[in-house]
Amino acid sequence: MAHRCLHLVRNLISEIGKQLLTVSRIWAVFFVDSLQQQISSSLLPYVVSDFGLHGLMAATGIISNIVGGVSKLPLARVLDVIGRTAGLCIMLSFVVVSLILMAVCQNVETYAAAQTFFWTGMNGVGYVLNIFMADTSTLKNRMILFGFTSTPYVSNTFAGPAAAQAFLEGSTWRWGYGAFTIIIPAIVAPLIIIFTVQMNRAVKQGLYVKKQENRTFWDSVKYWVIELDVAGMLLVVAGFSLLLLPFSLAGYQAHQWREPRIIAMIVIGGLLLIAFPFYEKHIAPKSFVPFEVFKNRTVLVACLLGGNMWISFYCYKVQFSSYLQVVYNLSVSRAGFITNIYNIVSCAWAIPVGLLMRFTDRYKWLGLVAVPLQILSTGLMIKFRMPDTSVGLVIMCEVLGSLAGGTIVMVEQIAVMASVPHRDVAIGLALLAMITSVGGAIGSSISGAIWTNLMPSKLADYLPDELKGEALLIYGDLTRQLSYEWGTPERDAIVLAYGETQKVMIIASLVALAGPIIWVSLMKNHKLSEKSQTKGVLF
Repeated sequence: MAHRCLHLVRNLISEIGKQLLTVSRIWAVFFVDSLQQQISSSLLPYVVSDFGLHGLMAATGIISNIVGGVSKLPLARVLDVIGRTAGLCIMLSFVVVSLILMAVCQNVETYAAAQTFFWTGMNGVGYVLNIFMADTSTLKNRMILFGFTSTPYVSNTFAGPAAAQAFLEGSTWRWGYGAFTIIIPAIVAPLIIIFTVQMNRAVKQGLYVKKQENRTFWDSVKYWVIELDVAGMLLVVAGFSLLLLPFSLAGYQAHQWREPRIIAMIVIGGLLLIAFPFYEKHIAPKSFVPFEVFKNRTVLVACLLGGNMWISFYCYKVQFSSYLQVVYNLSVSRAGFITNIYNIVSCAWAIPVGLLMRFTDRYKWLGLVAVPLQILSTGLMIKFRMPDTSVGLVIMCEVLGSLAGGTIVMVEQIAVMASVPHRDVAIGLALLAMITSVGGAIGSSISGAIWTNLMPSKLADYLPDELKGEALLIYGDLTRQLSYEWGTPERDAIVLAYGETQKVMIIASLVALAGPIIWVSLMKNHKLSEKSQTKGVLF
């Protein structure tokens, strides 16, 4: 009997050890992903400035936000069918190809297209890993595990900007992307091996039986076009892209908002979005959006909360790094540290928030505290994010906003997971991610509209007379803006233009926060311990 108990204990320890090894590998993937994101965000102003289009920073992320968000639901369906291993391999290939394209791009259009492929790939990788964690944790403890895998953002807040500056000073921004074509596959490969071994074991034990399909190639194409509602996806992606991009592009056109192509894009985009619900209800054999999930009030308001928060966040965030370098004369690395305060604070705060949910058994109260704090921090930015204030006050506002934002993100996620059956958790999280990403695209378009329409005119107003004719050239190139010595009339004019433009962005961000307090108030406050988990758990 004693030998049997010892054998069981050893097997248990061995199994837990394997699971912990898998979690550590997942953590490593999130670590490399976050490092790449931190480097990329610091390099972006120099990428677009290299092509004289610094004002299009917001536009580069609009389509990738939309495609990345909309693709999450069908992507979840595909990955569920083809399996974790094949899904990781395919998504990894998307990531590698996109990084190669970014490293060799010769224009902003190629870079933006590569960003779209990159986020599609990383969304797929993230989906596989998040579902694994959801399947191996109880609802009550799940946010602790999610918080643990977000901790890489803490260390990479410092490492990313420093690495970006090293790339800029030691070689070129292109190597900031090229290096990760080697690093990311090397880190993801062990997980692919682990999932392959697990799948083979499940097949041998009869726990998994692959369905045999007798369809021809073209039958399979037709099946997946219908199953994934490709036409519906195209309507949404094209509609939002055509509607939102003109807000960033109009400033570069000869007749601006009167330009025929700008008017056409807005009109066609609006018509496509109007056509989408009609198509889904009356024509589409299957819809990629699970509209029935929206009948769940908490899921609906959690998605609205996520979208609303990202609209507010992206209204001012895109140009923040450039603002810090120009207005406060900070280096790339120091500006990156401040820009990434949101990552370090919100991710470090994630584990305490998870513990608070664990021990209070509730989540709604955290949202009711966090949303007013977010409104306060954004309101303070209007006063303190101006050229004549201390950078310490800018940092204070970022810290307050990060505590609030990090809490709200976790409230959204747990609200969705607590409101649906376990089998629908993947759909619920994908839906939340989709609405949130579209919110980010809307916020970026608002930011781009303010920047491209206000910043050039401010520069033309404030620059010395001998430089007024070069206002557009200065506007389009961050390196040229930084080339003017600190304290000169030229630099002072640029600083003033940045400050006044940024103030309008923050006011727009504050206005966007009118909705979140309503959405949190409408959430149901589920007791987490009463929600059962249907699969084997690790935590």
